[in-house]
Amino acid sequence: MKGNGVRILKILGRDYSIKASASEDRVLQEAAALLQEHLAENRQRFPSASKDDLLVLTALNLCVPLLQQGQQLREVEERLAASVEQITRQLQD
Repeated sequence: MKGNGVRILKILGRDYSIKASASEDRVLQEAAALLQEHLAENRQRFPSASKDDLLVLTALNLCVPLLQQGQQLREVEERLAASVEQITRQLQD
C-alpha cells in the first residue's frame, strides 16, 4: 500500500486502528510487538492487575529507559560541544 493507510494492531485483545504510511508499518509492528512482550511480562509479575493497570505499568517501564537515554544523549552532546570548543580554541592559538 502506498501513502497513508490504516493499520490494525491488536493489543491486549483489542484492535486499534492506526493511520500510518507504508514506510512506518514495520516500525509500528515492531513497537506493537515490543509492547505486547512487556505487557506479557508485567501480566506475570502482576497477575491481579487490570488491563488498564497493566498498560500504565508497562508505559512507565518503557518510559524510564527512554528518559535515561535522553539524559545520556544530552550529556554526550554537552561533552561533544565542550570538545569542539576546546579544539576551536587550540586552533585559534
